[in-house]
Amino acid sequence: MFKKLFIIVMLFCVSSCVHLQSVSLTQIPAKKSKKVETEAHKWIILGFTFDNDYLDEVVPELNRRCSNGKIQGVLTKDETVNYFIGLVMKQRVVVSGYCQKA
Repeated sequence: MFKKLFIIVMLFCVSSCVHLQSVSLTQIPAKKSKKVETEAHKWIILGFTFDNDYLDEVVPELNRRCSNGKIQGVLTKDETVNYFIGLVMKQRVVVSGYCQKA
């Protein structure tokens, strides 16, 4: 009996799930060219978070991947990946778009 209960509790503890917080999309260009993508993430312990500094490099990194161009059709996804029943979480932002040559 104890062994089955232990297995059930352990399976529950090591399971994870992803919650999509928000999605935004700008107008997609008619002539799609090279797709560029970057992401940033931050680990959160016990649900405590005090800043969002991890997002500061998303826009410069996207611009580096599209040098001498203009990014259009930007899609942003904000996700929370929950590990170990909310004890450890990962906040993740994925940004992608199409690099249009100037």
